[in-house]
Formats: sequence, C-alpha cells, structure tokens
Amino acid sequence: MRNTVVMIVLALLAAATGLLRWQRATPDPMPAVDESTTPLGYYVRGARLIGTDEQGRVLYRISAARLDELPGEDRLRFESVSVDYRPVDETPWEISAAAASGLRDGSLLELAGNVELRTAPTDGATPVFMATAKLRFWPDTSRAESDETVEFRAGDLHLEAKGLRANLKDDTLRLESEVHGTFAPH
Repeated sequence: MRNTVVMIVLALLAAATGLLRWQRATPDPMPAVDESTTPLGYYVRGARLIGTDEQGRVLYRISAARLDELPGEDRLRFESVSVDYRPVDETPWEISAAAASGLRDGSLLELAGNVELRTAPTDGATPVFMATAKLRFWPDTSRAESDETVEFRAGDLHLEAKGLRANLKDDTLRLESEVHGTFAPH
C-alpha cells in the first residue's frame, strides 16, 4: 500500500509541475516588422502580357524572361523584354531591349539597354530598323520617344540623330536634332 501512496503522490507532483509549466509558458514573441522595407511583390519567369484595343482585339504582346512587381513604386520591371506590336490593318513593329520598367496599368513602358525597333511589313515594304539606348513607349497611343542617339536604317538610307518622336500606328517618325545620314541609291 505504501508503494501505491508514493506512486499517487509522484503522479500528482508530475501533473502539478506540468500544469505550472503550461501556465507559465509564454508564446514566442512575433518578429518585429520593419516598416521601412518595401513590401514584397511577385515575380514571374517567362512572362507574357497582352494588351487590347478598344474593340478587344490584341494590340500588343509583351514577353520577358523575368517580370518583377515593385509594389512600393506601383511598377513592373522586365528583363530581356520584347514587344510584338500589331495594330489592326497597320504595319506591325517588334521592339526589344535588355530591360524595361513600366507602370502596372500598362500605359507606359520604359525600355533600356540595346533597344531595337523594327517593322515587320507584310506587304513587301522595305523594313525599317532603329536602335537606341533608351526608349519610352506608350502602347495604348502607339507613341515612342527617345532623347538618346538613334540609329535609323531603311533600305539604303542610314541616319543618325539625337532624339526620336514616333507614332508607330501612323508610321510617322521625327528625328529631333543632329541628324546625319547617307543614302546610297542602287
């Protein structure tokens, strides 16, 4: 009987100790949040974005090796980006660059690093090629602008200029200043 009493006392002590430990246990403190850090966004590898015109027809496709959301800036950042711009019944254009950033609403794309623009004529017209270091492109209005040096080639015509203003849908181009060029007829 004495063993039974000792066992009951030990069991009660063990239960009391466990209860005390359980009551005293405090949860681990939550890690402090540093509000000065920018919020995390999403990223996508092999990103593809599509923009449409007022009638819902595909106007352009943006492809990028990587897309990062920058939520603190309300912007997107692209790596190895290309834009396939195809206005209905107009000359298609292809734009490529090493990188770009743009507003999340898609209204502006700022391309940088080996920016190239080229027409992809389907009617046998002479292709146009342009190269610059930086370019701003507004897909919804078809405008493209650069304040950098621009190289322009169309057939035998080769021009270099400082600054470019273009409307891709209307096939209009204005070279701003310091225009130099060569034309070598056949």
